[in-house]
Amino acid sequence: MAFVSEAPLVSRLTRRGRLMAKRTCDRRGHAFALGRFLFRTPTAWEYAAAVACGSDPDAQRWLGWLPGSVVAEPMRTEALRVTPGTGPEWTKPDPQSVDVVAIDLTAGRCAGLVSVHAGEDGGPETGGYLAPGYRGHGFGRELFAAGLVLAHEHLGLSRVRAGAEVGNVASGRSLEAAGLRRVAGPPHYTLPNGRAGAAWWYQHDVAWPRQCGGPQAQWLSVS
Repeated sequence: MAFVSEAPLVSRLTRRGRLMAKRTCDRRGHAFALGRFLFRTPTAWEYAAAVACGSDPDAQRWLGWLPGSVVAEPMRTEALRVTPGTGPEWTKPDPQSVDVVAIDLTAGRCAGLVSVHAGEDGGPETGGYLAPGYRGHGFGRELFAAGLVLAHEHLGLSRVRAGAEVGNVASGRSLEAAGLRRVAGPPHYTLPNGRAGAAWWYQHDVAWPRQCGGPQAQWLSVS
C-alpha cells in the first residue's frame, strides 16, 4: 500500500490560514478589514474569481470590458467557487491599477473587487464591482468606502475621483453613501470596449493622507 504525503495539502492550508489572518500591509500586498469584508491584494485564483464577479451581462452593461477580458460560462461559475486564500501569488497585476479583492469572511468566498487606478486624465480614480449575489444589499457603500481607504490611507492620495454612467443609479447612491460628493467633470467617458456614455463624477478629499508599507502606485502623482 502506497502512502501519499500530506505535506502539500498542509502547506496550502497553512498558507490559506496566514492569508486569511493577514490584516496589515507589507511589500507584497495590501490588507485591511472594513465592514463585512477583508480587502487585500489577491492571489492569482482570487483575481480570477474577482474578474468572474463582474463578467455577467448585468455588470457588463456598465463595465464594458473588452470581450477577451469577460469570463464566459461555465468558467464563470467555476471561478466564483474559488476558496479565498488559495492559489499562487498574482504575478501580473495591471501596471496602472492597485486592485484589492473583497473577501466575505463569513461565507468564505470572493465577493468583488475595488481599485485605485489612473483615470482618463491620468489622475487617481476609484471603482469596483460586486458579484451578483452581493448586489442590492447595500454592500456597494462598503466597496467604495474601501476604495477611499486604499487611496487615502494606503497610497497617500489626498484626492480621488470616481465616475458612473448616467443612469447607473445604484452606483451613484453607493458612491454618495461612501462619502463621495458630486462634482463637475467631463460630460462623457469611454468604456474599454469603446462605448461612450454620459457621465456623473464624484470626488473625495482628505487633508492628511498616509502611505502604508504596501506596494505604492508610482504611476500616480501623490496629490
